[in-house]
Amino acid sequence: MTTVEAEGSQAFRVLIVDNRADRRELMRHVVAGAGVAASDVAEAATADEAAALLHGDGCDVVLVEIQMPVALGLETIAALRRRSPASRIVVCSFHRDEATKAEAQAQGADAYLDKPVSTRSLSDVLRRFAAEPSLERPPSPVTTS
Repeated sequence: MTTVEAEGSQAFRVLIVDNRADRRELMRHVVAGAGVAASDVAEAATADEAAALLHGDGCDVVLVEIQMPVALGLETIAALRRRSPASRIVVCSFHRDEATKAEAQAQGADAYLDKPVSTRSLSDVLRRFAAEPSLERPPSPVTTS
């Protein structure tokens, strides 16, 4: 997982979940370009892979593309929320309809960013989460993929 730091905040870890390698790579660059993350980001292509990476105390921020298809992506949010209740889940998706956004939040998403995701919007969300007291806990071992 990537260790992320925001000004005045403790480091936290990021995981990208998307079934397409090219989109994971693009999000990796967006996260790195946001100025709050290292260049290596943990990635998972499936909900099962993501769950396996969320061992122990999980991670702090999970970026999820729900177009896996959408129903599977929404189920992934719910599964990740059950597996790692303290993690912040950010949906990054081309699905801009309000019903999908509402369902993602109902399943446990903390934020929903429309794609294409700007580095500014992602940076704002990561910095906001980094500043939250719930993320101020001792760092656990970092795993990279």
